[in-house]
Parts: sequence; structure tokens; C-alpha cells
Amino acid sequence: MIWSATNIIAAVNGCAAGGANWSVNGISIDSRNTNAGDLFIAIKGERQDGHDHIGQAIDNGAVAVLVSRSIEADIPSIMVDDTFAALNQLALASRQRHQGKRIAITGSVGKTGTRMLVAKALAAYGKTHFSEGNLNNHIGAPLSLARMPQDAAFAVFECGMNHAGELSPLSQYIAPDFAVITTISDSHIAHFSSLNDIAMAKAEIFDGLTAGTSAGIALINSSDHFTPSLADKAYQAGAKQVLSFGLSDLAEFQIISVQRHAEGLNITADIRGQMITFSLGMMASHWAQAGVIALGIVDALGLPLEPAITALASTRDLPGRGERSNLIWRQHDNSIGLTLIDDSYNASPLSMISALESLAEYGDENATPDASLDANKGRRVAILGDMLELGDSAVERHQALAPLIEASGISILITVGALMEHLNAAIASPNITAIHVHDADAAIALLPSLLEHNDVILVKGSNGIRLSKLIHALKSSCSETNGDSHAA
Repeated sequence: MIWSATNIIAAVNGCAAGGANWSVNGISIDSRNTNAGDLFIAIKGERQDGHDHIGQAIDNGAVAVLVSRSIEADIPSIMVDDTFAALNQLALASRQRHQGKRIAITGSVGKTGTRMLVAKALAAYGKTHFSEGNLNNHIGAPLSLARMPQDAAFAVFECGMNHAGELSPLSQYIAPDFAVITTISDSHIAHFSSLNDIAMAKAEIFDGLTAGTSAGIALINSSDHFTPSLADKAYQAGAKQVLSFGLSDLAEFQIISVQRHAEGLNITADIRGQMITFSLGMMASHWAQAGVIALGIVDALGLPLEPAITALASTRDLPGRGERSNLIWRQHDNSIGLTLIDDSYNASPLSMISALESLAEYGDENATPDASLDANKGRRVAILGDMLELGDSAVERHQALAPLIEASGISILITVGALMEHLNAAIASPNITAIHVHDADAAIALLPSLLEHNDVILVKGSNGIRLSKLIHALKSSCSETNGDSHAA
């Protein structure tokens, strides 16, 4: 149980019908994803009204509903004037009763992976709650906060934004003990006039550091151009301490070296004078930063590092964010081995560069382990979709990837979307077969004629390009090999 009926009613100042002898194990705002034991909050959005889907929520096991108009359903209900406002009231009540430590994470790239690794590390010391999926906006963050168990020792929240003014209220609701900015880049430059404006908008994550009984620690990237101004913003917001992570010798949590092997990464780091080595079951080198942030938070909490180091060794790449799968693709009478890197969830210039550099570093360890297939090093194939929200610089930022692609050993390049057509046209190397298509369906149609045994395939693009369709199409026609330690 995370909420009793009486506590919910008091938190939202609602009017109950159908009794108050019930409790909930979860909270849902989507009837399709409602689970048995949930409270369903019927929120009215721009396109959908949750009140129209209460029947489905009940069918899926909701034990009560929170509504703003009368309903005809045999289920306990709480009536309020505004269900979205009630969600925020419930989130605030959840934070006010929580006695554990809270961590809020933002940044232009790396939010989700950092949230995952921080939660993984802290779970080695006690009950840990964390935001799920992409619940990081003005609706998702309060929902994650409202779902937080009262007895959680730690809670980790991902906070996203597209415009100035969005992070400050989220941070003040969460009242974090630690506020983290992973890095600053031009991921959402379409909504800002400069990188400095993005940095200052991200710095709003510090605004909640004094909203509760928090320790007030800010963590920032030592290698970022905006490090000094972010530190100033943190102290102005009331941070008691600013710590840094990254490659710089000045960082309290410094990455010394990153070594790739067949099963992931070995990272050597200096954690405030303590030299340690830890492992991640993840392939891209940028994950080292997320791991060091996690260990930095553990250290700042005064906890021993060893339990976190052991926990981090069991991490694996996330679907859509670098997950690697070794597949057997059967086409008619032939079977070919493929390595698929699923980075299809999102893309920015910085994350695209990181993904392409990681693809360039793939070596013999990526050949399929199936004994019936030879283990020759395969070709590198990149299927790249548009990077969205880049504003007036979108065309040039796509074209700027051409030299990196030409130097990365890619044999086949498939570009998808109107912006990626400019990258395709900029490829001059005769060693690269560059093909452009307008959408994911057209890219899917190309695969049978292009793919060869032992190909290593990177799929990356902004979520709006829907390259996840290509991942699904490819996986649905393949089987995974038993030796794949990186498949979900």
C-alpha cells in the first residue's frame, strides 16, 4: 500500500463517495496502463479526457477513481474541482511525508541513463523509488512523486524541459537533496536563443534544493563550458555544496580511464581521492559518466562504495538507448548473424556523435557467438533518423556529421527523414553506400537487400521519426542467440 483512502482524501481536499475503506498500491492516469489496486486519476488533456475511459480503468483493476464530474460506475470515487491540480496536491503531500533522500536529474543528454544507474546503485542500500519511462515533465514528474512509497530510503527523479520556467516548479515539488545536471548541449535549441539560455533553464533544477529539509548538494559536469555559471546559480539557489564530475583534474568525481571489452566497460575513477575500478554491462563509453555520478552520490551520502560497485556491474543497456542484441535473421534458406544497437528513442548532435564514435570502436567481439556461424568482423551499418528541435541550425548540424561518418568505418548509411537528406548529400566517401529514404517503413523495405552476415547495425534518431518501428520489424523476424548478454 502506498496510500490509504483517508490520506488521499485529506491530501486533495476531496469529497468521497462509496466509502473510504480502501487503499491503493499504485496511481495511474492512463486507463490502458492501469493495474490491479491502482487509483485512477481522470485527467482532461488536449485530446483525451480520462473521464471517458474510467470503464477501461475499472476493467483493468482500478479500486477507486479521482474525478471532477459525476460518474456512473460502481466504484469508490473522490470528487475534486480539478484532477490535475489534485495530482499535484497528492505529489506535494507525498514529498512532505517522505523522510528519505531525493535526487533530481536533468541535462541535455543522459538523463534517463543517469537516473537508472543512480537508482541501481542506491538500491544496494535501501528501498529505492524512481521515475519510470519518460515521466519527466509537468505531468510525469508529479505522478512519479505521488507514487513514491512513504518508506522509500531513496527516490530518484528525472526532470525534462523544452522551455524556460518548466524545471523550477518541478524541482520545488521534489525538494531534492541532490540536484544533478548531466551536461549542456543544443538538444532543444529550437526553443532557445542560445546555449547559455539552455544552461540557465537547466539551472532551475537547483531551485528546489532549499524547498524541504534537503542536504542541498548540486552536481555539475566539470568539463562543461558553463560549469562556473552553473555553480554560481546553484549557490544563489541555496545549495550548501557544489560537486563536479567528469574528466577534469578538478572534478571531485573524476573519470580516469574507460576500457571497452566484450561484455561492457571497465572504468577507473577517482572518487574524492579514492581510486576505484568498476564495471558496467553497457557498451557506449558515455555511460561511464552516469556511473561516476551514481558513485559520487553514494560517496556524498557517506555510504561505502563497494555495494554500489557490485550493483552497477549488473546493469545492461536500455531498449531504445543503446541496447545491444545479437540476432539470427532467417531469410528463406539462409541464416545470418546480426548485432543490433537500438538507440532509436532520441537523438541530438551530442548523443549522435557519441553513438557514432561507439559504433566506430566496435571490433571482433561483436561477431555473433553462434558456433554455426563464422566469427569474422562484420560491416558497420548506420540507420540514422532526423534530429529534431534544432531550430535554424538543423541543416548544418546534420551536415556536420559527415566527416565523423566517413572516418568511422561505416559501410552502409541509410538516412531517414527530411533533415537527414542533407547529411546523405554531404557524404563524399566512395567507401560508403549512402541511401536516403523518407520514413521508417521505406527503411524497413531496404533491409533484406542490404544486410549481410555479421553486420553491426546502429539505429538512432529522434523519437518522432519512429525508428522504433524498424527495431520491432527486425526483431520480430529474428531470434536472439543464447550468448547475448546485452539483450533485455
